[in-house]
Amino acid sequence: MRNSRYPAVMTVVVLLLAACTNTPASSPSTSGSASGGPGASGGTDQVKEGGTFVVAIPGDIDNLDMALISDSNSSYVGNQVMQGLVGLAPGTVDKVEGVLAESWEASTEGLTYSFKLRSGIKFHDGTDFNADAVVYNYNRWLNLPAELQAVAYYFGAVFGFGTTSNITSVEAVDASTVKFTLKQPQSNFLLAQTVASFFLSSPDALKKFDADNPDIKKNKYMQESGMVGTGPFKFKEWVAGDHVTVEKNADYWDTANAAHLDEIVFKEYPDQTAEFNALETGSEVDFAQTIAPIDAQSAKDAGTLEIIDRGDSCNVGYLGLNQAKPPLDNPKVREAIAYALNKQAYVDAFYAGAAVVADNWMPPATQFYKALSLPTYSLDKAKAALADSGVSNPTIDFWYPSNVARPYMPDPKGLFEAIQTDLEAAGFTVTPHTATWSPDYLDAEEVGKYQAFLLGWTCDWAGPDNFLNTFFGFKEGKPNPEFGYNNKQVDDWMLEALTLPDTAQQEDLWTKVQDQLAKDLPTIPLLHSTPPAAAQTYVKGVVGSGALNEYFNTVWLDK
Repeated sequence: MRNSRYPAVMTVVVLLLAACTNTPASSPSTSGSASGGPGASGGTDQVKEGGTFVVAIPGDIDNLDMALISDSNSSYVGNQVMQGLVGLAPGTVDKVEGVLAESWEASTEGLTYSFKLRSGIKFHDGTDFNADAVVYNYNRWLNLPAELQAVAYYFGAVFGFGTTSNITSVEAVDASTVKFTLKQPQSNFLLAQTVASFFLSSPDALKKFDADNPDIKKNKYMQESGMVGTGPFKFKEWVAGDHVTVEKNADYWDTANAAHLDEIVFKEYPDQTAEFNALETGSEVDFAQTIAPIDAQSAKDAGTLEIIDRGDSCNVGYLGLNQAKPPLDNPKVREAIAYALNKQAYVDAFYAGAAVVADNWMPPATQFYKALSLPTYSLDKAKAALADSGVSNPTIDFWYPSNVARPYMPDPKGLFEAIQTDLEAAGFTVTPHTATWSPDYLDAEEVGKYQAFLLGWTCDWAGPDNFLNTFFGFKEGKPNPEFGYNNKQVDDWMLEALTLPDTAQQEDLWTKVQDQLAKDLPTIPLLHSTPPAAAQTYVKGVVGSGALNEYFNTVWLDK
């Protein structure tokens, strides 16, 4: 999740997502149960307890109720404090493991899931975690007031609210068993719930702090006293526009994976240069969530910082094209654009080795990924395709965002200029435009105002639905206005795949979807980046994640 950019809201039927059936919890480990990372020494160093860990993040959090967030900053903080029934294994983008649930079982037809809960767990306010608490949270989400449904993006997108929800019921079979019943199979049922928006809050705290108050300004759980979870850290303080502080949970239920740090301070650094300077000087920041690839390379060469290995990429940067705006409705024009783009040159110029050329709209780590042999750079083929299109002197209005750096787009203006040069060499006339990232750029592209534009996506979960359906699935029965891609067959295949309990059948349909997208070229995927993070050399035990799902209970400071 994580993303400052949200996808267009989808209908519930569209988001009956891709599959996971009878899967027992493979490990009793919790979030942060892995060890190692930059500065780790194979377990030979003596771990030091205590200290304050200052983490630079690119912006402020949205609020303190995980159910009502859809931004990466809030989830990054929430990962340290809150927990769900399941989570991603540390350092992975697709491996689901039990957290508050120690095991689960799905029915053969995929319509029921039964979770066996861990015992002896308490929320940060001292109240019991049990089946009733799980039922309370899910029933609360199902029946949120309309004003809060509008900001509860993930629950609405994945399950839907009220009578439209794919969840028929959530029942406490006994104190340690919860049963979910669905209207139809929903194969991402587990994977989607690794997102922070499905992390569980104390029912007592939700009631005490008026969490369901539709007046957001008066909702104390959102604004002042939220994040009352079960994790290794507890919420301490939020100073809007400056920092969030969490402190060690001395009573954490999983003693083998208890936090070493006394507290973590998440500081807002919207400017990457200022963030890197604060880290490099060593006076203000211990760890930077994202830094520019060029800065990462210089720090690596100098040996002054530890560069975090984040493993598999879980993002894509792309050139957005809107087929509702001619001549982009012409497939040969889109083919010409695809051949004109020197993707490897962009990777070399702007990503310092921390990216690979994209051959799909989803990264290789994604379930059911297939290499598609998309067009590669050839100026001759670009010119030939343009000549075959019958369009003479094509002009493209090309937009890029200002005042932002994203993991898949560290230098938007530089990338734009490189693409502009390539397009003009192939025979296009490019008219440049720019707009401030939020809200101007995002709001305009989301409703289809731009003809061509730079954007990208960091996964919420590593399933094909989270990339392909987010981009190209119909919205309320109509093509996504961002791209104007009108292929009902592709939409039907995705709809069917999203409700099949059989993995082989799902893969067959997702393969058809990918093959058709390769023929249609609705947009041009450019690259998959592994966004670099960096830490002071005394920071030990960080486990990096390509989806930015880092857990800091393993971290300790050797100073």
